[in-house]
Amino acid sequence: MELKYMILIGIFVMAAFALQYYLGFRQITHFGEEYSRLRKEGKVAIGRRPGKITSGTLVLFSLDQEDRIRYGRKLQGSTVFAKFRDFNTFDGRKIGEISKKDPEMKKEIRITRLAVLNAVDNYLMVKAGKVIPDKKTPFGTITGALSRAKA
Repeated sequence: MELKYMILIGIFVMAAFALQYYLGFRQITHFGEEYSRLRKEGKVAIGRRPGKITSGTLVLFSLDQEDRIRYGRKLQGSTVFAKFRDFNTFDGRKIGEISKKDPEMKKEIRITRLAVLNAVDNYLMVKAGKVIPDKKTPFGTITGALSRAKA
């Protein structure tokens, strides 16, 4: 292949990487702004369900002093263009009383239900003084499995 085509391909790859980095940074900034806005109002419960192949979901619940959900925000999508939207399904409910058997849960898609249950679990763990365990990345899962296989 000619050198000029190799240079063009290299420039294209670098530009695509830079664009992906920029858009990812904007999405993280958007999350930070949304979280800060809710945090100024009081307690916040966060639930997430990352999508491995399909879209992921992130929910934020603004809570009052009695652990009732004032309102919720949901980010759902598979691209960096996803934005937070209103998520008022559980407004007025005590966060600790939400379960997968609730009629409101049955109306949501599976990934949203899992994110809501994750928010409930995370909030109850923090309230009990426990630390939320870190989730392993796909690479961490593979290396952990390999190290266990060698032992």
